[in-house]
Formats: sequence, C-alpha cells, structure tokens
Amino acid sequence: MDSKIIEKINKLLALANNNPNESEAMAAALKAQALMAEHNISAEQLDSKSEDKQIVQEIVHASDKHEMKKWKIGLGTIIARNFRCEIYLINDQDVVFYGFKDDARIASQVFMFLYQTGNKLAVKYYNKCKKEGKQTKGVMNTYLAGFRKGVDEVLGKQCLALMIVTPQEVKDSFSKMTEGWKSIKASININYDQTAFNEGKQDGRMTANSRSLTA
Repeated sequence: MDSKIIEKINKLLALANNNPNESEAMAAALKAQALMAEHNISAEQLDSKSEDKQIVQEIVHASDKHEMKKWKIGLGTIIARNFRCEIYLINDQDVVFYGFKDDARIASQVFMFLYQTGNKLAVKYYNKCKKEGKQTKGVMNTYLAGFRKGVDEVLGKQCLALMIVTPQEVKDSFSKMTEGWKSIKASININYDQTAFNEGKQDGRMTANSRSLTA
C-alpha cells in the first residue's frame, strides 16, 4: 500500500472535515473517494488517526424559501449511504447525519452543497420554463428528482467500487435510538416532464463530479 497515496487521502479527508466552504469540502471528499477507488483502498486501511470513533449527530439546518422539502431526505439518504452514516429528520426540516464524527461532518458538508445547488438550479430551470411559456406545474419537483438521480448515479459507482458499508456499531446504535420511530416517505410528486428530469439528472451528475481540488 502506497504511503504517499494514504497521506494524500488523509489530507483530503481532513480538508473536507474542516472546511467551512461547502463546495471545497465536497470536492475534497469526492476526490478522496476517487483516489480510494483508483488504488483499491478501503476506509479501514486508512490511518486510524483520520477517523474519530465517537458517534455523533451532525444537524444540518436545511431550509430554503424555494425548496421542495421531500427531496431533501432522499438526497440525504444518498449522501449518508456514501459516507457511512445513518440519517433522520427533525422539526420536519433539519437533516441529521448519525455516524462517526469525521464521517458525519463530511456527509453534512457534501449534503449542504448539493442541497443548495440543487434548489438554486431548480429555480433557474423553473424561471426558464416560465419565460418560454412552458408548463411549470411540478417542474421543480421533476427537475430535483432528476438531480437526485444524477447524484446517486455518480456517487453510487464509487460506493460500489469501494464497497462502502456503514459500520455495524453505527447501525446498532442508530437502530436502538430510533426504535419505534415513524418512517418518512421520500418520494417526490413529479409531472413526468422527461426534459426537466433529464436536465436535472445531467446537472446532478456534473455537480457530483466536482473534483477540481488538488492536494
């Protein structure tokens, strides 16, 4: 195992974990995942110092005046799966990532960037349709469903390549904490506008492929 690659991945994860800029944090996290996939390195093989084993609850105050609320829990589920966390919703709007400290922190950063970007692009697409005199009912939901699908396709490939699995300790703790809780439906009502869905999916892919950072 190349110690220089391990060091580079750990630096990227540290940058993702301690960066107040959501776009840079996401780029660092995804770049680290890409390197892990390229060199066949699992999370368990990284320096133990890079991971705090304390289980925490990282709350993301996700709210936007133009948001489609149901899409956030689905997006959060995708991010949680890719960063070894569990997820739940409080106050009907705040997303909580439950996992090891470093994992939960990085997941929250990646989620917030994708969430804000998705909402912003959905509004832009809605305004474009309105200006062109096209049907706008349900178009934002449809666009966001596509955006979420695009993100899932990109991250899912890395998740599969790295065989990322949420630690059993996290699963057991979460299961015990949430026993008896009600589940939330994450499905989005869409208008079956294939153009809107495809535009969203393409933008989701492009956004999730942000790996411009170097280390």
